Amino acid sequence: MSRIDFVTGAPEKYADLVDALAVIPGRYHAALDGVRDAVMQQTPPEGWSPQRVLAHVAFVAEANEVFIYQMATMTDPARKPFPSGYEATDLEELPAIDLLRRIEEAVGHTVALLSGTPDAAWGRPGYARGLRRSLRQQVVLHAEHFDEHLAEMQRLIGVATTANAR
Repeated sequence: MSRIDFVTGAPEKYADLVDALAVIPGRYHAALDGVRDAVMQQTPPEGWSPQRVLAHVAFVAEANEVFIYQMATMTDPARKPFPSGYEATDLEELPAIDLLRRIEEAVGHTVALLSGTPDAAWGRPGYARGLRRSLRQQVVLHAEHFDEHLAEMQRLIGVATTANAR
């Protein structure tokens, strides 16, 4: 049985999941601090540029903000399919600092919502790409997605920085 914080009424059982999301914007800011635009724009032969990855992360942060809200407040919501080219190529033109602000805002809204979500709601189902998952599972996948792309960006930035040093 989970404990309730009697001051806020928020569940403590899922606080670690909320905390995992709450630190994401700071981790992205730290990873990109001092990285030049030229490095962000370099596209490796096998994938996306760091800028495109960051645009994708901003898009997904905003899309999941909406979907997680729906899961916490609606009965059996289904996330709308992402449009073709959901990698967010239209966001790619924005400066990295603007993309970081979008991520920070979307994650902040999600954290605020989840901070007051009662334990019982964490089991609420929703559907994404035809797969049924609980709110808890969606939040875990959301945090993992951020982590995967952060590691990818750090690798790409390191490769680009090394190539520029030559």
